[in-house]
Amino acid sequence: MHLYIMKFSTRQIAFAGVLGAITVALGLMPVGGFITIPPISVTTMHIPTILAGIFEGPAVGGVVGAIFGAFSFWRAQTSVNPLDKLIFSNPLIAFVPRILIGVVSHYVFALIRGKKGEPVLLGCTTLVVGYTVYTAAASLSPAMRWALAVVVGAAALFGVKSLYQRLGHGPALAAVAGTLTNTVLVLSLCVAFGYLPGKVAAVVAITNGVPEAAVAMVLTGLVYRSTRSLLRTGPNGPKSR
Repeated sequence: MHLYIMKFSTRQIAFAGVLGAITVALGLMPVGGFITIPPISVTTMHIPTILAGIFEGPAVGGVVGAIFGAFSFWRAQTSVNPLDKLIFSNPLIAFVPRILIGVVSHYVFALIRGKKGEPVLLGCTTLVVGYTVYTAAASLSPAMRWALAVVVGAAALFGVKSLYQRLGHGPALAAVAGTLTNTVLVLSLCVAFGYLPGKVAAVVAITNGVPEAAVAMVLTGLVYRSTRSLLRTGPNGPKSR
């Protein structure tokens, strides 16, 4: 164990400690880790894990994710919500999706940062927005739903392009990928273990998962833009957006 820890640099250990502490602090604050606008409840506790993966690599991202998972497991033991207690008392659900947030975020950032990520990010945004609108407009006829989805998706394409150019495509894609990794894995495991019906999990994914990814994208991009010049101090530091 001692030899394994020594493989991390002092900077990486400090980075993991600080972002792990921020994760716990967000969870302990009454509203720090969640943005609630009924019926939507969006968590921001996973953002430090995304940033750890982006700035310091998959191992540090995984460590911060493990801290997030440990906090989720601990909080489940004291939760007054029986469903939260049931779900996150399962170590597989509490730890695995959280650890993979940082790992996935790092590799997505490394593969699709800079200009080459622009068409991917814009395409994904258009599809997600269009699909969300199509699903939400269930009371309309199929033709009206498709027309509304196309119009809103196209508007989103033009509306967010300048925002992505300011925030950077790499951090934005990493944030979306890390958030969806957590959402999809947690809900899939809940269905696999019989904690939630598949239809309920799908509704939760659309209602909370999409806004959560959007919030993570913006906050991650802002933090990355404001700190990258301070943290880029070596061959392993981020080299582009």
